[in-house]
Amino acid sequence: MWCLPQNLLGLLFRAIYKGNDSEYGDAVVRRSLRMKGGISLGRYIVVNQFSSLGTIKHEYGHSIQSKRWGWLYLLVIGLQSVLHAALCKCEGHSYYDMWFERNADKLGGVKR
Repeated sequence: MWCLPQNLLGLLFRAIYKGNDSEYGDAVVRRSLRMKGGISLGRYIVVNQFSSLGTIKHEYGHSIQSKRWGWLYLLVIGLQSVLHAALCKCEGHSYYDMWFERNADKLGGVKR
């Protein structure tokens, strides 16, 4: 119940983005040609077919955030992350400078 909303959205994304599944940690990773970047919703991660292990680790970090934040994850982290990805021009700074992206890297074991 703690992560129910994001897990339901994750299942919806898996249905929309057809592809191959694998596991990373306790998450299900869907690799899809249709996905441009990556998204983590509960225990479900959807990434581009050709995404690097670093991208999967980063998204897995968001999965860990989801477990910690529960229902609040979608508002506190998920919404900000999606808006940042959609709107970021990243002039003069890195996409990963935002606190929630740095934290996802740390939790997922990504070294930049």
